Amino acid sequence: MCARPPLPETFEFYIGGSVGPSLYVRLVDGRLLYEQASGGGYSGVVMEASPAPDEWARFLETAERLGIFGWESEYITAHSCCDVTYWHLHLEAAGQSIVARGANAYPGSSGAEVSKEFNAFRAAVERLLGRE
Repeated sequence: MCARPPLPETFEFYIGGSVGPSLYVRLVDGRLLYEQASGGGYSGVVMEASPAPDEWARFLETAERLGIFGWESEYITAHSCCDVTYWHLHLEAAGQSIVARGANAYPGSSGAEVSKEFNAFRAAVERLLGRE
């Protein structure tokens, strides 16, 4: 009999800014609550996803492979003044923890361009929500 992989103790992810789409995801009582919006606002419509244990396991394996627990706590560039895309991540799982944020800057990128590591993490979040 396989042990069920544990859910993260904490998971919260936000990405958005003054223009364009935004996504806010948080783990509450074992469920993922998320909100999508555009134009820098909030939609007021909260949706729910309940990933299966194997989906959580795949997400956490991806996070580990991408090295997110080694990300810096803050990423900011000189391009962080206008049309800013902000992001925030708080994840506690399997004895590891990361709190990181950025403004037009991302792990694995030396400028304002989104890194492949960050894009892969965001895609993993989308898969977890069933929105791939």
